[in-house]
Amino acid sequence: MKPPAEAGRHRPIRRIFTTDAGLTFFLISLFLLIFVFYPLSEPRTFSQYLLDAFAVLVMISGVYALSDRRRLLVWCVIGLASFSLTTQVMPYAYLNRPVLLLNNASTMLFLIAVTGAVLYRVLREGPVTSHRIQGAVAVYLMMGLIWAMAYSLVYITDPSSFDLGGAVAGKEDLAGISTNGMSRLIYFSFVTMTTLGYGDIAPKSEIANNLAILQALVGQLYLVVIMARLVSLAITSRERE
Repeated sequence: MKPPAEAGRHRPIRRIFTTDAGLTFFLISLFLLIFVFYPLSEPRTFSQYLLDAFAVLVMISGVYALSDRRRLLVWCVIGLASFSLTTQVMPYAYLNRPVLLLNNASTMLFLIAVTGAVLYRVLREGPVTSHRIQGAVAVYLMMGLIWAMAYSLVYITDPSSFDLGGAVAGKEDLAGISTNGMSRLIYFSFVTMTTLGYGDIAPKSEIANNLAILQALVGQLYLVVIMARLVSLAITSRERE
């Protein structure tokens, strides 16, 4: 049994993962992964795999903290994370289109599960704190990644469905499709969701066009709905007090 003094020293760290502060921790980690670590990693190298493993571990810790002792949800997400991490190893040994599709599809399912867990914590009853607002921002970033994965599934199936501006050498350049292509699709996803529309990347197929339209609509509606929900929670919390 740990002495009281030693247990007290670990409480601040544990509190980060058992309160709304976990939302802030998750947002910071997600921001670093997307905008710092990912651009600096070398595609198709061991550093890329370590980055993927670190991303999965960060998201698992976030779900564990935000799940409110819902062990079934935690273990389901951990199972999806393990499967996603396993499929990420496969392209290093054997690179083909089915492997890439399986890899990105499993990652997309994992991201959806994590997003649902975080969104539940943001929208549940209780006072609106800065941590919840930051959690809502984290969900917005996760939506961008989910749509990027959806675009990648379309692009891997048919590389002519997107014009990436010469980022990939050709339709048979699977290494380029899985690295440079994915990086460009993440960029296209966030540009579409924020309705910037630079025009340097363009969807060419019907399904790609429909996905882009849907993302633009969902991205704008999410901001409106989440703001309305948080304002409603804040008003309800004040009335109770």
